[in-house]
Amino acid sequence: MFRGISNLNLDAKGRMAMPARYRDVISAEASGQVVVTVDHTDRCLLIYPMNEWLKVEQTLMSLPNMNRRVRNMQRLILGHASEHELDGQGRMLLPL
Repeated sequence: MFRGISNLNLDAKGRMAMPARYRDVISAEASGQVVVTVDHTDRCLLIYPMNEWLKVEQTLMSLPNMNRRVRNMQRLILGHASEHELDGQGRMLLPL
């Protein structure tokens, strides 16, 4: 799992460059596959290597969805999740 906050920019084509300190981890542990979703409380994106996302997804799905707050959190985080692959320069295209 990544730690820290990074302010990132999108290029004119909607691509985001993955910080260098994370590229090797994503390539080695997740074959360049990541999942991007929204944070349900803050205005930011959450980025997970695919292998870590599967654990997060399983945890979210196991929560009691009869609770309205839990259901809203699941809807936002899971509903906005999208899979991406890093290109040769360590960038990914984000949906706009």
